[in-house]
Amino acid sequence: MRLFHELRSHLQYKIIIPFMLLTLIVALAGAAVAILFITSTVQERLDNQLVQAARAAGDSVVNQERANLAFLREIAFASANADTGAPAVADALTGSRADLERALDPFFRVGAQRPGVRLDRLVAFDARGRSLVDWERSAAGGAGADWLRHEPRDLSSLWFVSRILARQPDARGDKYAGLLDLGGTRYLYTVAPVLKGDQVVGGIMVAAQAGGMLQSLQDATRAAIVTLYDAEAGQPFASTLIPDGGLAQLQIRPDLVPLVRGLQANQQQSIFDTVMVNQRGYQFTYAPLRVRGEVVGVLAVAQANDYVISPWLAARAPLMLLTAGLMLAIVGLGVAIARQITRPLQDLVGVAQAVTGGDLERRSHVVVHDELGLLSSSFNNMTEHLLDLYRAVRAESSQRAAIVESIADGVVVCDPAGAVLVLNRALRALLDLPEGAAGPGCFSDIPLAPLSEAALSFGADRPANLHALGDRIVRLSSAPVADDAGALIGQVYVLQDLTSEVAVDRAKTNFMATISHELRTPLTVMTGSSDLLLRELLGPLNDQQRTFVEAINKHSASMTSLLNNVITLASLDSGTLAIECEPVDLNDVLSDLLWTFRKLAAAKGLALVLDVPADLPALLGDRQQLRMALSQLLDNARRYTDAGTIALRARAAGGQVEVAVCDTGRGIGPELSAQLFTRFTRGAEGINSAERGIGLGLAIAKELIERQGGTLQLSATSDQGSTFVITLPSAHANQRHHNFILANAA
Repeated sequence: MRLFHELRSHLQYKIIIPFMLLTLIVALAGAAVAILFITSTVQERLDNQLVQAARAAGDSVVNQERANLAFLREIAFASANADTGAPAVADALTGSRADLERALDPFFRVGAQRPGVRLDRLVAFDARGRSLVDWERSAAGGAGADWLRHEPRDLSSLWFVSRILARQPDARGDKYAGLLDLGGTRYLYTVAPVLKGDQVVGGIMVAAQAGGMLQSLQDATRAAIVTLYDAEAGQPFASTLIPDGGLAQLQIRPDLVPLVRGLQANQQQSIFDTVMVNQRGYQFTYAPLRVRGEVVGVLAVAQANDYVISPWLAARAPLMLLTAGLMLAIVGLGVAIARQITRPLQDLVGVAQAVTGGDLERRSHVVVHDELGLLSSSFNNMTEHLLDLYRAVRAESSQRAAIVESIADGVVVCDPAGAVLVLNRALRALLDLPEGAAGPGCFSDIPLAPLSEAALSFGADRPANLHALGDRIVRLSSAPVADDAGALIGQVYVLQDLTSEVAVDRAKTNFMATISHELRTPLTVMTGSSDLLLRELLGPLNDQQRTFVEAINKHSASMTSLLNNVITLASLDSGTLAIECEPVDLNDVLSDLLWTFRKLAAAKGLALVLDVPADLPALLGDRQQLRMALSQLLDNARRYTDAGTIALRARAAGGQVEVAVCDTGRGIGPELSAQLFTRFTRGAEGINSAERGIGLGLAIAKELIERQGGTLQLSATSDQGSTFVITLPSAHANQRHHNFILANAA
């Protein structure tokens, strides 16, 4: 282990060892290339020899078939022989069997002596497909008694017999050839019809045994093994060498059979494979055997692999000696070069370690006129520059730390994992940490408690970023810190102390609620008294008195409405307005709401249109707050509509209920639409309107609806009117939404 550590920790070894390995790889690669060249040359020679042998064997088979076909043509058209008393072959097929044997006997005797003709079996069959003569030459090759005379058999099941007798030629004529299994022996056969006039009276077939034919091919090609296979499955059925395990050991691999069959007739190619035969490797070359253009089998020739291995064994020793010598020479040269490089580098390493340890005054003393000398000079300059930068960074860091400490708000700087890096003095004061005391380790350790919506509303928005920190209320804001490449390196949090501002806001809310309640009592008295006077319960009024009393009644009612809005707003801000969630029938709410609104709308000459289906599903919400929201929308529509109609429509839409309030007023401009639901927002015409409000109606309606889990939005507006749509869930469509509203109310 120590030796391994030494090798890894010294640069000279890092140079020498890879150099040695590279040398070894190059030497081995060179030797491999040389060996590959030798073996590939011999292998290529063997491949070419096998291809030529396979081609010669295939050509020999084709020539054999052509010679047999020519000989067969002589037999089929043979005429009568007056010397022997033999009739013509065509006549003999329709005569007696003895006449047919006399006609065929001369041809069978001389067939073996004909050049190119190999006649091992002669078969003649009649027009019914039954053999009349079936002679086979014996293994001894003699004549007469050495012939094998087979008994007549039915050959009509052979595929070519029916075509011969029906005189159905293929693209190459009415003769057929191929491989045939007769009695367990494979033959290369050639068959032709025998005609008597225009009538087919039978057929003649000549055949050569595959085994004897392969032996002749082996002698001609000088191949070690010649084998003949079935074209469909690659099963061997004849070979010049029978393995100890039987012919099945020579079977072609299934994946090679379609490749062999796919070779075209004009291709100078074969398929190669290596097969172990009797514990010796042979290279087989497979080629399709074509007879009359058809693949009838697969022919293979093989040679032993010793032909390739022997040259490599002869060249192995010289190549190994040459490789070892080159490796030693290159390694020695590499060691000498590595030492010249590593000595100056060792000096630079010592200087770098000293600078890393804090000795910024240390310098390198390498003096050479090459890249290492330039590196030494650059390193010294870099150290000087580093010393200057260090001083500048320290000064800038002190300045930034002073700036952060002087910020009045609490500042926390964290790394991406949330660990606290910097706490300023203001945050320590918020946490009541004494000087020098350890602060929180993570930002999550700071005891921040988010304020609920029911706690307060600071200004017009809900305080999602307000938190309680002990007895203080702070506003939390954060921003990511990124480097120049945009990668996140931390987070900055700012905690602004808003305790006094929140206290003022609460006092304002309480003051508004108190004043509103106090003012509503005398206004109620004024409204009731004016109603009594207008009804003349205290005596008749003249025209001038009626005008004054109507003005008092109108303005006291308007002031009461404004005070009610202010009281509602104060209740929303203080969180005292509770939600009572229950199924609500919209028709019940409207029947209670519209009897007073109809009177106000009729006083202004406006028609009220109500379109609410009787089977409308119940809403899920707060009955009183829904009534208040609808009242605000209807009152807003009445105020800003001078003529026409105000329509209230409702419909069920996919588990929700939509309630639309439509008017024919002057519409809402685009500059006002963006802040339409903000408190105290009014249009320019609303300031001078006789029925102007203070801009709280839509804001209150939106908050009331959203507290119930619904939405309120401006659906459409134009110079012909506006449409506001309330959407609330159906009471029985969404139980999970019901639970959300109950939780929000709590």
